[in-house]
Amino acid sequence: MKIVDPHAHMFSRTVDDYQRMAAAGVACVIEPGFWLGSDRDYAESFWDYFKHITTFEPGRAKKYGVTHYSFLAVNPKEARNACAKKAVEGMWKYLDAENCLGIGEVGFDLITDSEEEIMKRQMEYAEQHKLLILIHTPHVNKPKGTERTIKVIEKMGLTTERILIDHNTEETIEMSLACGKCFCGHTIYPVTKMSPPRMVALLKKHGTDRMLMNSACDWGVSDPLAVPKTVDLMWQDGFSEAEIKKVVWDNAHKFFGQSKNWKLEK
Repeated sequence: MKIVDPHAHMFSRTVDDYQRMAAAGVACVIEPGFWLGSDRDYAESFWDYFKHITTFEPGRAKKYGVTHYSFLAVNPKEARNACAKKAVEGMWKYLDAENCLGIGEVGFDLITDSEEEIMKRQMEYAEQHKLLILIHTPHVNKPKGTERTIKVIEKMGLTTERILIDHNTEETIEMSLACGKCFCGHTIYPVTKMSPPRMVALLKKHGTDRMLMNSACDWGVSDPLAVPKTVDLMWQDGFSEAEIKKVVWDNAHKFFGQSKNWKLEK
């Protein structure tokens, strides 16, 4: 079964990971804008990173049989940086890259007003240009951060079918599903966020409509094969082939296919 991993920070991974992901059925990864392990002091550092994941990274992935797309953003963890506003204003030209699907990940980290300001500026641009939006829900106080994010979405009148609310857990999934037509992402992470058994239980309870799952596979303890491993558990738990395909392939095409840059064959 072919798989789309819709949130994978491949900047932090080696080519061995691409090889293993391809062998496990991952045909496509989508890389959102991210923190690089330490805070950036200069807006130009963001711009170099945007160039990297829209030019170098797609070519590196292709060598190992994986299609690579990206989202660009000043992420929530660095929205408080002194250079954040300048970094955002210089980001727009990089969104024209042929593998870029939209703006993200944006949202809250510590749930501050400065984070909201940077998030809203980026989401406003995405709405004006009909770009997709990928939203990060915070690691700490996740329900509070998710609720505040949804209030921003509603107050701004954003087009919800172009929004993916990510890093959901059992605490947030009901409010995320209730936010218009937003798609809902879940990160399978060995230490925090969702485990494969919890993900399977969540899908059994809430169904597969508008549902996606990803590995994140970033700087922390993470597993680039988290999605294939969860697929195996879904098979064992009695999910049909159609249900599994919907979560790891069809829903991705339905959401990301709203971008003119999405060329992945079904």
